[in-house]
Amino acid sequence: MKIVCIGGGHGLSHMLSAIRPHCAELTAIVATTDNGGSTGKLRNSQGGVALGDIRRCCLQLADDDSLVHKVFHHRFEGGELDGHSLGNLTLLGLSQQTNSATQAIAWFNAMLGNSETILPMSDEPTDLLAVLPNGEKIIGECQIDSLTQLPDYVTLSQNVNAAPGAVEAIHNADLILIGPGSLITSVMPAMLVEDIAQAINMTSACRVFIENIAKETSVIKSLDLKPVDWLESMLGYSFCDLSISHDALSEIVSHFDDVIKTPNQQHDIEQLSTVFGEILKMPLILEADKSSRTDQAVSML
Repeated sequence: MKIVCIGGGHGLSHMLSAIRPHCAELTAIVATTDNGGSTGKLRNSQGGVALGDIRRCCLQLADDDSLVHKVFHHRFEGGELDGHSLGNLTLLGLSQQTNSATQAIAWFNAMLGNSETILPMSDEPTDLLAVLPNGEKIIGECQIDSLTQLPDYVTLSQNVNAAPGAVEAIHNADLILIGPGSLITSVMPAMLVEDIAQAINMTSACRVFIENIAKETSVIKSLDLKPVDWLESMLGYSFCDLSISHDALSEIVSHFDDVIKTPNQQHDIEQLSTVFGEILKMPLILEADKSSRTDQAVSML
């Protein structure tokens, strides 16, 4: 089965680990609009796309015990490199050598021994832009995360093309998984890229949206709509055939009482793997009529 995962943040990297045992061909399309931490500093000084979530996805798929994993996980302390990850710096160097974030990621992934495909949403830099009800424009994920009121709409600061291979992967997929993660800063960015949006609309793959498992701390916590409904109103198109709510996830794994969240994880990889192991056994979902969407996946189990 060919599976494409779309998103960003910790949610996407954990999703990749969870879904990898259940498919033969796995592709991730990663949001590249982050402007905080080491990633933000590198973007300010060197330009280019955000590299942090990409690094996280690649390292999540690598052998935790390998020397190369430990090396690229290293984060410097003190001096001009304070706070920077060696993995981020390596990806930056490869990007400057190849003039292509997509090619740089492919090389980095190969160095880690990963067979999965990790793609940026675009090779071209852009930022997330939110417009408030009073018309004020807020640019940058960090700034948007600190909002106290929901924006009227969210877009990209400039239009960009999808990364090479992203559209083809979506068209060829059997299943597309979107999320989990923060609605605005993790889930939305890639789906605001016009080429990707069109591919999501046209693909024959079953499109599954997984709501955020970790509690939102951003302005989204004040949302009074279902996340999938709000997201579709912001995007202006229907992006999923099936929406799996947090309650549905809990029900699906309710009989797995021995699943314990690792303290350093915002999303439970074992739990996610269990969920998709159960869902992928069910041809009914994968052959779902695109005109009927439900957020109560548990009722099918």
